[in-house]
Amino acid sequence: MSGELLSSDELRFINLVAVRRVGGRPEEVPAAPEVALADLQSERPVRRAARLGAALTRPGAVAHAALPTALLAVICQLNRDGYRLVAPQGAAAGMIRGLSTGGVSVDGFAAWVEDRAIAD
Repeated sequence: MSGELLSSDELRFINLVAVRRVGGRPEEVPAAPEVALADLQSERPVRRAARLGAALTRPGAVAHAALPTALLAVICQLNRDGYRLVAPQGAAAGMIRGLSTGGVSVDGFAAWVEDRAIAD
């Protein structure tokens, strides 16, 4: 599966997991996140994962649990491309939060992910 982007259905599932983990109601099934996946196809694997995370933190991309969804999606996309993110959960969550507030740029986040992604 290396090189394939996560699908809209997979992102929806990731969002559902994130919503349930942060206390969402199981009967609330989130819609697929509004992310332009085609824009990410040509990126290098680590940068693609970082840009996916950035896209999911944009306002309106995910209705519920945007930050956990973005972090899970980054990890899943890296795994799909044959990488693992080796970083403390708190540091990764802080980077996602910084990305969502504008305190961390997409390029800065991509560099951070690249420094912490190891090939399987």
